[in-house]
Amino acid sequence: MADFFYDGMPNVNERLNLLYTAFSTGPYNALPLTGGALTGPLTSASTITATRVGTAGIVEQMALVTNSGGAGISGTAIRFGYPGTNGYGSRIVGAGDPTASSAGYTAFETGTGAGASGYREVVRITETGAVLIGAKTLENSGQPDLLQVHGPMRISSPVSSGAFIMAAGYKNSPSFVLYGGDGGTFNQPSSVLYMTKAEVTARSISANGTVNTGGNDYAEYVHKCLGCGIVARGQIVGITAGNTITDQWADAVMFAIKSTMPSFVGGDTWASSIGPRPDPQAGPAPVQPPRRLDVTEQQPLPDTNPPQYQDVLTPGDTDAEWAVKQATYAAALAAHAAAVQQDAEALATFEAALEVARQKVDRIAIAGRVPVNVLGAQPGDYIVPVQDGDGIAGAAVHADDITMAQYLRAVGRVISIESDGRAYVMVKAV
Repeated sequence: MADFFYDGMPNVNERLNLLYTAFSTGPYNALPLTGGALTGPLTSASTITATRVGTAGIVEQMALVTNSGGAGISGTAIRFGYPGTNGYGSRIVGAGDPTASSAGYTAFETGTGAGASGYREVVRITETGAVLIGAKTLENSGQPDLLQVHGPMRISSPVSSGAFIMAAGYKNSPSFVLYGGDGGTFNQPSSVLYMTKAEVTARSISANGTVNTGGNDYAEYVHKCLGCGIVARGQIVGITAGNTITDQWADAVMFAIKSTMPSFVGGDTWASSIGPRPDPQAGPAPVQPPRRLDVTEQQPLPDTNPPQYQDVLTPGDTDAEWAVKQATYAAALAAHAAAVQQDAEALATFEAALEVARQKVDRIAIAGRVPVNVLGAQPGDYIVPVQDGDGIAGAAVHADDITMAQYLRAVGRVISIESDGRAYVMVKAV
C-alpha cells in the first residue's frame, strides 16, 4: 500500500474514509475480482456484476443476485446480457437491479412453488425483448415433477428421415419416441397436431395400445356432385356412379348417412389443390431500444505491481445517436405493422379458398354408430332410404317385415332413440 499511504501523508483520513465507503456499500461489490475464491453469503438484494465493453461500445454484463421470488413467483438469480440482433447493445441497467434489461438476455430464476412446498426454476431466453424459446419451468408444488414450456418452441434436428430425434418417458422406458419424417406435406385445415410420414413405410403413427377418441363412427370425405345442396348431419344421401354425394333420388346407386361425430376421418386430401397455409412473415415486433448510458469501470494499469486501477469511461449515446436509434425503431415498427397486415390478408385469402373447397365435400359415415334424421323408429328396425319427391328420405322397417331389396338398400339398424326422437343406428356395411 506504499503507493497510497506513507509517513506524514496529509490526507490519510480521506483515504481511510474512501475505503470505509467502498466496503460499506455491500460485501465484495467494490472489489475487482482478479482471481481466487469468493466466500461468504450475499446479503438480501446484494449483487455481483461483471461488465465488459465489447465491440462498437456494446456493454455485456453478468449479474449474480439474491432475488428469489415468493410463492409461485420466480425471481432472477443469474442474468446474462448480450448483443441484440438490432445493432444496439444489450445491457443490465440500474444499480443493484439486474432484473431490468434491454435487448436480449438469458436469465435463471428461482422461487418457491405455488403450494406450501416445492420449488420453481425458470430458464428464460429472450432476444430483443421477445421470448425466443419461452420460459421453461420446472416446478414441484406437492405434485409430480412438471416441465412446462410457455410460448412457441421449435426443436430442429439435422437427422435424416427415419433417424431418432427425441424420446420421453419414465426412467429408461420411453412412452413417446419421435423419429424424422419427410414424406408428404401437412393437410391444410387448422388442426392441433400435424404429422408427416416416414418416407419409406408411409407410416405416421404406430401405437402398441388402443387409440381412443370421443367420436362414434369412421367417416370419409366424399366430394359432392354439382347441384348437391347443403347436407345436414344425420341426413340420408345417395352415392352416384361417379362416387359423389347427391341429394337426388334418381342419381343415386346406393345410400349412406352423413357423419355427426366421427372418431376417424379418411380422404382428407380435398384441400391439397389450394396450396400450403401461408407462414407469417412479420416476425416478432421490434422492441424500442434503450439509450446507452455512460459507463465507468475500473481497469488495471499496465506494468503495475501490485496492480493499480484507473476509471475508464465508455461514453453513451449522443443526442444525434439517440435520435438515429429512435428513427430506426419508428421505421422498423411501421415496417412490422405493414408486414402484419400482409400476413393477415394472405391468411384471409387462404381461409376463403379453404372454405370454398370445404363446401364441395362432406363426411360420410362408413362404419360405427350415428344418429339418422328419421322419426318414429323402434330399436331393432332397419332404416331404409325412400324417395321423397325428387329427394331422399328414410323410413323405419321392422325386421320381420323387411324385404331382401329393402335390406340390401338399408343404411343401418336402430339401436336406440335419441332424446329428440331421431333413430340412432349402427351403420350397415355395404
